[in-house]
Parts: sequence; structure tokens; C-alpha cells
Amino acid sequence: MTNMFLALADIHGKTEMLGRILKENPQVGGVFVAGDVTNFGKEKDAEKVLSVFAECLPDAALFFIGGNCDTVAARHSFEKHPGYIEQKCATLTIGGHPAGDAATTIRIVGCGGGLLHMGLTPFELTDEELELGLKKAYARCPEKEDERPVASPPHALIVLTHTPPKDTLADLRSTRHLGSHAFACLLYEYEPLIWICGHIHEGRSVQWEGRTLVINPGPAALGSYAILHVGQNLRGLSGMSAAAELRAL
Repeated sequence: MTNMFLALADIHGKTEMLGRILKENPQVGGVFVAGDVTNFGKEKDAEKVLSVFAECLPDAALFFIGGNCDTVAARHSFEKHPGYIEQKCATLTIGGHPAGDAATTIRIVGCGGGLLHMGLTPFELTDEELELGLKKAYARCPEKEDERPVASPPHALIVLTHTPPKDTLADLRSTRHLGSHAFACLLYEYEPLIWICGHIHEGRSVQWEGRTLVINPGPAALGSYAILHVGQNLRGLSGMSAAAELRAL
């Protein structure tokens, strides 16, 4: 599998734009979707969006969660898909060929939903519920390296949430930070290699927050996405590292 991936968020049911993005990037080995797959859609709407991934990138791994605009009916449809990782941990193996480098297993944890605001969208959670959901997903990961030296590299872990961690560029709308305080704390506790989120359309950004690359690819509904490269020693560190760039159609 190639070590190049797509990071998407906030598709909002725009299947034509999604198809254009996927066809523009046939070389990727996988896709991460940080929620709002539909726009208050029913099961058939969810199935329609997911079918675009199967049609355009049939060999790419897909990992996704729901966002605040994904209804109970849509999420029921998501549950039928093996790539839906709401409060779950999945694994992805990269490397091992063709250059002869050792294969590495990356763990991917997901926690969807928007931070509770006014309860006007179908999937909103309190900060405490978001914290519990992500902790539940993390606890399901096998063979976590919990006891690491202080100078060790970040975990080979990718966190996928809809709500961004608070006080990052990813949660910034105008002059206000609208993300999750609990996620901000867990970012520094878990020190994942990558944190992919969405929800705040204006928070489109790539930044290093501590030792974690935080990515808000912006709304795919408007043609925005990010290309993610995962590999060895990209920042001069031992172990895994990552780089990303924002793109738009």
C-alpha cells in the first residue's frame, strides 16, 4: 500500500465534488474522513456517498466517522461499513515493500459528533461525552506503547474526530476557538502522530501542535482536502513521521 493518503471532512452529501476529489488522486492508498459525510441525510443518502468511494477508489482503505450533521439513520447505514470507526480502533500496515523497509502498523481511533452547542443538529455531544468516546476507542487498541521514554517519537497513531481540539488553528473561527477542551488534553496525553478533524470550515489548516500534526482539510463539499504522507524519518526523527499539504479543486 502506498504511504500517501487523502484527508477529507465535511462532504455534506456533495457526491459530485467528492467524486472529482477522489478521481484527482488515484494514487492514494487510503482515505480518512472526519465526519459530516451527509447533510442531514437518510440511509440511502449515506449509501450514495459511500458508494462514490467504492466506485472511484475501490482499492483504497476507507476510515470514517460521523459528524454533527449525520443523522441516526445515516449512522445506522455507516455501521454496516467496515471502515466506520466510531469509538473503535482500526489498524493499517504501511511499508514493507517495495524498498525493503520494515512494515509498520498504525492504529487509527475515531470519535465523531460535534461539540454540544444548541442541540440543533442530530449528533452533538458534551465535552465529557467526547472525552469518554475517544478514550473508549483508544482503550480498544492492541499493544499500545504506553511506557515510552520522554525523548521517544510520537505513537504510530492517527486520531480521527469531527470536532477539533481546542486552541489550535483547526478550531479557529474568526477570533474564537470552538473546539473540544477534552480533545486538547488528550492530544498531549496520547501524542498521536496525526490528528485529523473538521467541523469548523474556517479552520482549514495544517500545523504541528507539540509532536502531533493536526489537520483540518476544510470542507470537501467546496473542493477542499489534504494530501497526507506517512513514512520514516520525514522530520529527522526515529520511528514514524508525517507531512501534509492542503489542496483544493
